[in-house]
Amino acid sequence: MRTRKLKLPYNRQLDIINAGTGSVWVECLRLKDTWDYAHGYRTGGRLDKSCELWMDKELSKSQPLHSQSIQEVRSRYFKNRKGFRELRKNGHNKAKPPYRDKTFQTTTWKKSAIRFIGKRQLRLSNGKGNEPLYVNLPKNFDVQYAIAHIAIVELVYNKGQYSLHFVYGVAKALKSDSEGVVGVDIGEIHPIVSHNGVDTLIFNGRYIRSLYRLRNKVIASFGKKIDRCKRHSKRWWHLVRRKWKRIRKIDNQIRDGLHKHTTEFVKHCEERNIGIVVIGDLTGIRDSINYSKRANQKLHQWAFGKVTQLISYKAKALGIKVEVIDESYTSQTCPRCGNKHKPSNREYKCKCGFVYHRDGVGAVNIRQKYLGKFGELLNYQLSVPIGMRLQTKTP
Repeated sequence: MRTRKLKLPYNRQLDIINAGTGSVWVECLRLKDTWDYAHGYRTGGRLDKSCELWMDKELSKSQPLHSQSIQEVRSRYFKNRKGFRELRKNGHNKAKPPYRDKTFQTTTWKKSAIRFIGKRQLRLSNGKGNEPLYVNLPKNFDVQYAIAHIAIVELVYNKGQYSLHFVYGVAKALKSDSEGVVGVDIGEIHPIVSHNGVDTLIFNGRYIRSLYRLRNKVIASFGKKIDRCKRHSKRWWHLVRRKWKRIRKIDNQIRDGLHKHTTEFVKHCEERNIGIVVIGDLTGIRDSINYSKRANQKLHQWAFGKVTQLISYKAKALGIKVEVIDESYTSQTCPRCGNKHKPSNREYKCKCGFVYHRDGVGAVNIRQKYLGKFGELLNYQLSVPIGMRLQTKTP
């Protein structure tokens, strides 16, 4: 799947549509309570399927939404419930099912509700008797490609800005015949460190980290000014809008940096005939961290999930297989002698005399672990790591 975003100027109809979607979500919560009461509060996969079919008939059709948009909200609710059960099975005892009311929610239009008028206008149906949403398209919008490949359109609100997300279905890439394997260590300082059995690449994260620091300073600076204002006053709203406009710009710069890094990495894999990308699994790493206030802030802002997602879909589009494995002790195990040692700085130094970049050791061991050789002695000499700096435009 591919997504293209189109920013929309604000109008009242956008609020009404997403408020209607929020009302459907709240109705799903109420109907689920009714179902649970009638069935003795027994929950499970089979009962959820029966409840979903029952709820489809009971949901009100009075909202200003297309019928398939309403069905999508119901489907989203039960996907969240399924995710909650999976988390509980995996030991996340604090996980909760969806229970909070939503004033607004993202609205989804499926293919039957999407219609292009000429080359410059989009019509999104909101059901019989309700005014459709008309959107003027930019000149560079490829309507013919959209008609052939469009899957869904979503109305998304993010930090004061409405945008349409056009989600396209793309042809599935054939699996690569290459047999090369690259191990990837995702870090907070260096977003990507990879090793393919020959080269170790270190993607420098200094620029992205500086943007996170700037973001924190902007939030703190505006927070002091906003706190001195009367809530919902003219001055208060002016500062809030300026704050989120500034944050949106920084978030876009961070996203752009991550896209550039991951695109460069995937291109390198394609050039080196890599068939499998192995990424260290960092799920749940934030659950047990408790360092200083500043260190905790950095780790909680660490976008390892986003980096994994970007690498995954870009690699799969080229036919490269992506695997995620447990990365326990990969940054602490010496590739030369197999002894465990926790480094205190950016260099890994072992008693056997082995010295290498700390994250490079992690990438080497992730690759070895996937190949079933973790802890065994390397049968080749590690080359000097190659630094990959992000190319940004100078202001």
